[in-house]
Amino acid sequence: MSREGKNRKGGVGRKLLYIFTSLLGVAVILASVAYGGFYHYYSKMNIVDVDENGYGYVSDDDINSSEASDTESQEEQVNPWDLPYGEVEYEYDFNDPDITNIMIIGTDSRKKGLWRTATDTMILVSINKKTQKVFMTSFMRDIQVYIKKGGNHREAGNDKLNAAYAYGDSKMMFETIEENFGIKIDKFVHLDFYSFVTLVDAIGGVDMYVTSKEIKYMNTVYLYEINKTLYHRPRGTDYLPYKTGKFHLNGKQALAYTRVRYVGGDYERTERQRKVLEEIIKKVKEMSPSKLNKFAERALKCVSTNLSQTEVMSLVMDAPECLSYETISTRIPVDKTYTSKKIKGTYFLIIDLKKNADYWYSLVYYDKDISKEIVQKIKDEKAEAKAKKEAEKAAAEADTATSTDAASPGGDNTSSTSSATSSAA
Repeated sequence: MSREGKNRKGGVGRKLLYIFTSLLGVAVILASVAYGGFYHYYSKMNIVDVDENGYGYVSDDDINSSEASDTESQEEQVNPWDLPYGEVEYEYDFNDPDITNIMIIGTDSRKKGLWRTATDTMILVSINKKTQKVFMTSFMRDIQVYIKKGGNHREAGNDKLNAAYAYGDSKMMFETIEENFGIKIDKFVHLDFYSFVTLVDAIGGVDMYVTSKEIKYMNTVYLYEINKTLYHRPRGTDYLPYKTGKFHLNGKQALAYTRVRYVGGDYERTERQRKVLEEIIKKVKEMSPSKLNKFAERALKCVSTNLSQTEVMSLVMDAPECLSYETISTRIPVDKTYTSKKIKGTYFLIIDLKKNADYWYSLVYYDKDISKEIVQKIKDEKAEAKAKKEAEKAAAEADTATSTDAASPGGDNTSSTSSATSSAA
């Protein structure tokens, strides 16, 4: 399993699930057990009808403006549309009533109400009641996938996974995941930058240990952008002093902290996000029912979902039990199943779709981690390909040598004849 794919019972993964269920249920239970109380909170959420939700506009800049991938890259000037994506066939059975799959979508929207931007976060939460496990699977945003024509995607072809939502909302995103990975998803919870800022401010801010290197980019890149674009505040607003230490961060500062990629790449950025979530959960647990009620009133307005009232109520009722489940955190792609390439100026993760899909399905539906088997299979395939290449090279060299000998005047007989002539003389 990947370095993010270690099992953690009662650890960070469960806390991430806790904030999800707290937004949808725990706050409701503590504030009011009665169904009327639940209905009050459910009415605060933004309910989305995927079938009626139209496509919005997004420019190429919105999708490709993210920082370059932190993984090792190589320049490769090839046409991305020629790669063999969208041609993998799967035979997975998703008709298991004990398993629920919900995608948590985080978008980098810089305008209120503008949902259809690139997805900065895609976490598939899979709850398996049979095995009593919760799987948190992060899909890397730079994965190259095949996206069908539709919405603002005028030509079918390969693009980044995070572009699917921008081109055609959750509907196209789910179609893209199913087309490429064979994974069927139809339920989601959506948050954007404003939602995150509101949640942290509603909790009263978070205390975090921040390094001077992180602060450098928080101030000059992320806080500058957040205040200028989202809140129209002048340069320098919310800036932190350039020193390492513990700081009390407000919503905007916490957002900047979780977005830093220039220090430690995407791996450390994910770790920062989890640290902030840990602090939020810690404060949620310490809240009195009245404060939790106020928090829920403010926080639920930030959440958008296509979960029905019945489905949310079911999650609410299952939340206490789910919080006792073992939590497994992992990511797609699995280690050794991808390469990072720069194609026409844009970074992509070129991955083995089938191997990653098999890994996820085996893990969630059969409780079997086949990541080691996949890595070994890749090694075997590489060794086989290398041996085949060497054999072909050897055969080609042998053919060349034979051709050269055959092309020589008289071949070996010339030397023999010359020798015989010399002897006779």
